[in-house]
Amino acid sequence: MPTDVDLPLPASSDRHSTFAWNALLRCSPPRRALSLYSRSMLCSPVAPNKFTFTFLIKASLRASAPQLATHLHCHLVKFGLSFDPFLQSALVAAYAEAGRLPDVRQLHRHGAPADVVVQTALVSAYAKCGLPDEARRVFENMPVVNSVTWAALVSGYGRCGRDAEALQVFRRMCVAGVEPTEACLISALSASARLGDLEEGRWVHQLLNRGGAALPTRLGTALLTMYAKCGSIDSATRVFDTIPQRDQQAWAAMISALAAHGQGSQALHLFHEMVARGLRPDGVTYVGVLSACSHAGLAEEACRHFNCMTMVYDIVPGTEHYGCMVDVLGREGRVEEAWAMVRAMPVEPDEFVLKSLLSSCCSHGYMDYAEWAAGKLMDIDTGHASSYVLLSNMYASMGRWEDSARVRKMMRRRGVPKAPGRSVMD
Repeated sequence: MPTDVDLPLPASSDRHSTFAWNALLRCSPPRRALSLYSRSMLCSPVAPNKFTFTFLIKASLRASAPQLATHLHCHLVKFGLSFDPFLQSALVAAYAEAGRLPDVRQLHRHGAPADVVVQTALVSAYAKCGLPDEARRVFENMPVVNSVTWAALVSGYGRCGRDAEALQVFRRMCVAGVEPTEACLISALSASARLGDLEEGRWVHQLLNRGGAALPTRLGTALLTMYAKCGSIDSATRVFDTIPQRDQQAWAAMISALAAHGQGSQALHLFHEMVARGLRPDGVTYVGVLSACSHAGLAEEACRHFNCMTMVYDIVPGTEHYGCMVDVLGREGRVEEAWAMVRAMPVEPDEFVLKSLLSSCCSHGYMDYAEWAAGKLMDIDTGHASSYVLLSNMYASMGRWEDSARVRKMMRRRGVPKAPGRSVMD
């Protein structure tokens, strides 16, 4: 495949052909296309057309440079193309990607009225910017909506954590007789998973079964994840077995699901099968693997996998990996090793890492380490009671009543609410 420098400019005979320039822009890498336009095409006698800007706006997004949308917008005005609905929808998407909400709103006010392409782009943009209610207002005023518009609204509510409303919109779409897109089905399954709504997730599964076609990989992965998060690991396993083309993400999701349900040995067996099939594990896969080791109490195997992850697959460990390692070492009483690992982390330990360390220190009586972990945790999460209670109880178990009372007073002074006790009669 040609590199940036291998791509020739249009021949002299084609210098007056917009088609030739568009063909070059389309086949060029994103940054090369943007550079060709600004340094070469604008200096030629050729005038760009709407296809030129379609390629350029897409190139700015692929090049992770959506901020260039403003410059391209100015050029659209200059060449009299600013009212083209497809270009307006592309601009809306670019502005949303850059988080430039005022520009999205300006295009909303001055855009092509009642054009379904532009209005759908606006629904997606408002949803992406975390404003699903504004997306809903645009949606309700549209004379015509399509499956993409519905999917944008469902996704928008889910992205903002309003999963019940996402499912309400999804139900309304199905009642209206609109066939959901794959992206919309994935959004509905993800919302069901976050809510732990197994009944709703099963209803979505029934919709999938109506067509009788093989389960697409991404959809199958979302479905098995929903079942796992809703507590039905057997259903998740059955879904995994029916996915015809299982990619690395599907294997990782199933490994994590088994680990989360305490089936560590099965998760590790699945991991070895995945590697034997020639699939390369990534960081997400190894979170599941290390979690499985932790649930199964396999500290030595966790250490082997951690070393293999870094040395064989060249995966840089994240806080999730360190958290799993600290947890499994702490469960086995190897607090010194857990402490050394936390101190050697190249990044600041997060809440999960510190809580795992604090818990193991309190369980095995490592007072100095516990005080350090509790201090760090209180700085990160001053409003959570568990770190205060753990440290206070540890002081009390050692007869250090003044220190225990000091931690309790600190907790009250900072206004940290203590979780209420519950009895079996509640």
